[in-house]
Amino acid sequence: DRHDRATTMEPSTSDVTRGGGARQGVMRGESFLLSHEQGHTDNDFGGKTIGMFAGVALLINNITGPGVPGIPNMFAEAGWVSPTFFFLLIWAMSTVSATMYAEAMRRIPGNEHFRGRLEYTSIVDYYFGRAGYLAAQIGLNGALQSLNIISVIQSAQVMDQAIAAMASRSCGLNISPFKIFDVNGTFVDHSTDAWSCLDLDQLGASSAYTPNPWGCHVVITAGFVSTLLMAIPCGMFNLDDNMIVQVVAFILTLMCWLIWIGASFAASPPNGWGLDAVNMDATTGSQAGVLGTILFNFGFVTTVPSWVNEKKPSVSVNKTLWLATLLCNTIFFAIGIPAAMAFRNILQGPATNTCYEATLDPPGQCYGNLMAVYTSSDPNAHIDTLFNSRAASFILQLSVYLFPIVAIVSSIPVFSIVIKYNCIENGWSKRSAFLWGVVFPWVVALPLLYQPNALSNFINFSSLFFVSFTDFIVPWTLYIMMVRADGKWAGRKDSSALESVAEEDEEPGGGINDDSHHPHASETTSLLRPKKHRVLEHFAIPPSWNISAKTKTWVSGSMVIMMTALSIGGVVLTIQQNAVTAWVCWSVGGS
Repeated sequence: DRHDRATTMEPSTSDVTRGGGARQGVMRGESFLLSHEQGHTDNDFGGKTIGMFAGVALLINNITGPGVPGIPNMFAEAGWVSPTFFFLLIWAMSTVSATMYAEAMRRIPGNEHFRGRLEYTSIVDYYFGRAGYLAAQIGLNGALQSLNIISVIQSAQVMDQAIAAMASRSCGLNISPFKIFDVNGTFVDHSTDAWSCLDLDQLGASSAYTPNPWGCHVVITAGFVSTLLMAIPCGMFNLDDNMIVQVVAFILTLMCWLIWIGASFAASPPNGWGLDAVNMDATTGSQAGVLGTILFNFGFVTTVPSWVNEKKPSVSVNKTLWLATLLCNTIFFAIGIPAAMAFRNILQGPATNTCYEATLDPPGQCYGNLMAVYTSSDPNAHIDTLFNSRAASFILQLSVYLFPIVAIVSSIPVFSIVIKYNCIENGWSKRSAFLWGVVFPWVVALPLLYQPNALSNFINFSSLFFVSFTDFIVPWTLYIMMVRADGKWAGRKDSSALESVAEEDEEPGGGINDDSHHPHASETTSLLRPKKHRVLEHFAIPPSWNISAKTKTWVSGSMVIMMTALSIGGVVLTIQQNAVTAWVCWSVGGS
């Protein structure tokens, strides 16, 4: 029948052996899918209901998140050349990687048109066997937990700044009170207090401003608690249940970004606009934070299978991915470069932890992100003209206070849900998956919240180790294995057959079989029954390009080698930068 004609073009399961042939008795694709569905109910996962706009919003929220206000700092510290190069490179590489992973997912027999449900680690299990599955579990949890922990720290710090800006101070419970001393050896007031409230705008990376008594302490702050109360409830739902939140958050976040871009252009820096191609200053210039920061922002590939599982059958994977990532890159440049040109002297580098103003006599204040600049009363910020209009001032302040909330509810829950999905699919109970995916990141993030250099180091090392492995090296290696499994299929040049099959499978009137909207419609037959779709098969590289299997393998292998070399180089640069960066407790949070 038509279903058989569609699936017979897939590589046979005998061609895709596990562990390079070391494991015998490979399951058929349908049996493999059913084995991962057993024991699950419809409530464990979401249905196939996510449209294209919601998917684009979800991916943009996932890629951008609370780290966007810190992008100008990276440009100011490194110059515009290397961030521009790596943004373009990692954008292309990550998007191709995501499309490759989606094709490998679709090519598992029985999962045509993504009609079944397979999460990231299960796809690795099918192609690489148990050893690959265990490595993928370590990599996936390392990557997603790291991304979540980083997002928690960023969101809590930004929320503390927003609370301090609105209420003049943010308070916290210090559960590890001990004495710390400032640059002059003077005891920092309130560092031994169990409860303290701080005006974070007056905390600076120079002796001209108040030292931070929370530095190097474990502090449960108002920002941390507020962030937790907003994010954890969202992590309790399924991915498709979060779509309304994702769309609304995307619209509000876009409004905040547009306001910030306008504010950057309205600034009046005393030394004029400008940005070094490469910042060669021995004190304020460094390239160590570039690759890790960009990998962190584009560490979204591991979440793609969960989105693919719950997208509508008619939504194109390629169009959604390329549109979303292109818009993200546009956002990074539009916010990063103008703000760096306007505020380069006061933006604190993510690797050097200092800025040009801090090197002057007397030293000035450095700011850890763009939001801190926009809420500052420091005249060195040179944003006086932005406050000439009461309406303009109100809009700018509102955008700064609103951003942490929309960034929190749109980014942190997604990583938690993906971790939870992978755990449930692999036999965990819902409670244990919730504790590991949703609660655990907060436990780890708390002691790191106000540690010196903790955020930048966590971003760099986790991105260079985990994100590079799970989001780039694994998908490309998996794609190589898939192509080798059936060179004829990978190099197929005649797309007309695919088009005719898609047309024949379409119901009269253009409808789609209702069962395709959820893989659990029938527990015993939904994955084995013919499905009717109006979409073409997904390919990372269209068959019409006539690219041979050998070329695909060579290109994928080259990208594996390139990413491995870049990651090693990034680790070396980060270690070298840490060797000359002081661990200073009192200046933490001077942003």
